[in-house]
Amino acid sequence: MKIVIQSELVYSLIITVVLAIFFIWVGKKFKEGDPLKKPHGILLVFEMLVSWLYDYYSSIMPKKFQKNYFPYFTMLFIWILVSNLSGLIGFDAPTSNYSITLSLTIITWVLIQYNSIKHNGIGSYLKANLIPPTNLFSLISPLISISMRIFCNMLSGVFIMSLVYSFTTWLSEVITMHVIKFNFIGPLVAPWLHAYFDVFSGVIQALVFVTLSTIMISMENPDEE
Repeated sequence: MKIVIQSELVYSLIITVVLAIFFIWVGKKFKEGDPLKKPHGILLVFEMLVSWLYDYYSSIMPKKFQKNYFPYFTMLFIWILVSNLSGLIGFDAPTSNYSITLSLTIITWVLIQYNSIKHNGIGSYLKANLIPPTNLFSLISPLISISMRIFCNMLSGVFIMSLVYSFTTWLSEVITMHVIKFNFIGPLVAPWLHAYFDVFSGVIQALVFVTLSTIMISMENPDEE
């Protein structure tokens, strides 16, 4: 039996380890910093990022959910964002692998079901999702829609950029009459496309993923202030 380890899984592990080490270092910097002085450098960047994310989540989620899930969704956003942007340094973006995006979505989906049961009770939860049986489709749909959204968007970017590099390689050889085996057109065209498919789309998809997740969790307890 041959076991194949996909490159996206390896890169996802590398990103996780690097982020873990990085945040341990940042946490240490915060502990050593003077709370009476204005932050600067990396401390200022992360204070602004955390503050922006907290204000953003506050506009979507009730206070109870902010307290319980803010750390999870903040880390999830950063991990997805870094994974989406990792293609710029030659990684195979982990989010272009459906097993990874599905795994992330399963965690969020379990949180959605947990909050639904906690708010409505197990009896009402089962009744709402099993009667009629077609309600099972609405139960499973978030699991599919959220995971497929980010996966398809990132994978389509990978495919398009592969086609661009293949075409510009062929065009470069044709222009030089196959004398120069070098893709000199790619570096002129690719940066603009990377700016959209890797940077712009990567940021938007990370934000969309956590936004949809927070909204779906909040919907399970709409009366919470």
